[in-house]
Amino acid sequence: MSFPYQHALLIANPIAGAGRGKQHAYALEAALSTAGLQAELRLTTGAGDARRFAAERPPEVDVVVSIGGDGTLREILDGLQASGNAGTPVATLPMGTANVLAMDFRLPRSIPGVVEMLRTGTTRDLDLGRIGTSETDFTTSFLAIGAGLDGEVVQRLDSVRSGPISKFTYVPHVIRAVAGYKPPVLRVAIDGKPMEGTFGQVLIANIINYGGFLKLDPTSESDDGLWEVYLWRRGNRRELSRSAIRGAAKHLPGGPCSMVRARKVEVTSDAPTAYHVDGDAGGQTPLVFEVTGKRQAIVVPRAMS
Repeated sequence: MSFPYQHALLIANPIAGAGRGKQHAYALEAALSTAGLQAELRLTTGAGDARRFAAERPPEVDVVVSIGGDGTLREILDGLQASGNAGTPVATLPMGTANVLAMDFRLPRSIPGVVEMLRTGTTRDLDLGRIGTSETDFTTSFLAIGAGLDGEVVQRLDSVRSGPISKFTYVPHVIRAVAGYKPPVLRVAIDGKPMEGTFGQVLIANIINYGGFLKLDPTSESDDGLWEVYLWRRGNRRELSRSAIRGAAKHLPGGPCSMVRARKVEVTSDAPTAYHVDGDAGGQTPLVFEVTGKRQAIVVPRAMS
């Protein structure tokens, strides 16, 4: 059976997968070429490269393959959006720390699996969001934005990060953040309407699996034009821990966590509060999030369609 694509652009983070990204990238390029799909490879050397490669993709490219983690994938989606090429399907060989999209979409994690998916798979639409109010200066999000404790953990890690990371890299930063945790005072507006009261944690998500262990609302749809907004009333560490246990054992919302669906979310605070975008440091509040109304086609196994 032939491929439905003619020319694949592979964009790889060579240090992903504990440094195995480069090896896997060359192996996938060879496997695709042998199977009959023309493929060309670009290796990133720093932040922004994947975005640029995607934005400058040659016109003959009709599928882009991300080799790396969620951060590499986000840059690719950002580049395709910025260059008006969001219609180009994107596949991924997951090699990151969390690989959240791969969990949600049950994507293959082996080279033969990705080759077969590209040959026989289909696509699934993914609603994209953005942080920022400018049409030209914004950050694309496809997974989740968290303001509060998770944003603080990511910011701590980002300030000392060098080279590949694993899930264990987060542990000391989580411990330090929780030990000194004082819930921020967050105010939230949903689709232009202020929510009553204040919150200590806000999570805006378009996924079901969060951080590799928390389960979010199982009825969430990736292409319904809405993202879920999880809100935690200001409380202490014990309440936050109970919520995490519930999320790991069952799913959220529940307990001190409520949920609404929205197209636009505005978060302000009494003091600047760290937030992350898809697991990478994003900045500090205030933040404005919107569902863009644009969707990205993600290549998935046919059973997922």
